[in-house]
Amino acid sequence: MSAPRQMTAHTLEAPKGWPSPHAVDFAAKLSANVTIDPLFAGRVVHLNAAGEYETGLPATIGKGHMPIFLFNNSDDPDVSNDGGDAATEAGVWVPLAPTGKMMGLVAVGAYELESTEFQSEASLGATYAPGDCLTATNANTTAATGGRITRTTNGLAYSAPVCGVVSRGVFTNSHGRSALAFWPVWLPQQA
Repeated sequence: MSAPRQMTAHTLEAPKGWPSPHAVDFAAKLSANVTIDPLFAGRVVHLNAAGEYETGLPATIGKGHMPIFLFNNSDDPDVSNDGGDAATEAGVWVPLAPTGKMMGLVAVGAYELESTEFQSEASLGATYAPGDCLTATNANTTAATGGRITRTTNGLAYSAPVCGVVSRGVFTNSHGRSALAFWPVWLPQQA
């Protein structure tokens, strides 16, 4: 079990366009291949062959992995529950809920998103300018980068799989955290 943290430290916000009757979201379990614990809300995942989440976007030419932006942290009570010291009549903890599934917003939705989970401009050596294309690092075992949003090479399309386009760039969100504002987009990498 991870240490307590502020609930606003790692977030994905959808200030425009979601939720609506036409919202595009998806729920799946986290793959055992992902050893990042916890995996934070606002990170990007894709579905593996088993229909489970793995981090970032693999650079697989000819195959498009749909970007999904996590709405929950992997250790949130509505995703996982270690049971504490409660017990059933048989003396064994049996969680009825949650089911281990994490909800995410699919990159084809018509909404603007704000994520706290992006590579900092200082470490990037560049700013996030409106119109820059975004991708996400595919690293199931590296907490510092796995699923974290970053710019494509020079902010251009087709150099990597694209999961978004910068709208307003980096700003301080309503929780006092640094966030990146963008529109989700799905554009597989080209040869």
